[in-house]
Amino acid sequence: MPTTTRPALDFTPEQLHLPPAAGFTVRADFSAGEVSSDLGALVLSAVDRRIGLIDRLTGAIADSRDPRYITHPLRDLLTQRVFQIACGYEDGNDANALRHDPLFKLAAGRAA
Repeated sequence: MPTTTRPALDFTPEQLHLPPAAGFTVRADFSAGEVSSDLGALVLSAVDRRIGLIDRLTGAIADSRDPRYITHPLRDLLTQRVFQIACGYEDGNDANALRHDPLFKLAAGRAA
């Protein structure tokens, strides 16, 4: 009778290779310390590229702001807000800190 081995319950792969984002190679590496805890933002970005949710929301909302005073386009504001809500930052008071998070920046196309 053949024996089977069960995978270790605490197995963590060395690296996860993710689809490129904004021209960057993206890997989840579990040995480099914590850079960001919000990998979900990149997943949301990949899903949004496929289904076009942010583009449809942008098209459905009339932007009546005076163009002379606009710093951030409506699409960027919606991307930030939707991704933050989906990642558990519902109340919006984390927006200032998350704008420096490398994965949120990649997800929003602001990796520069």
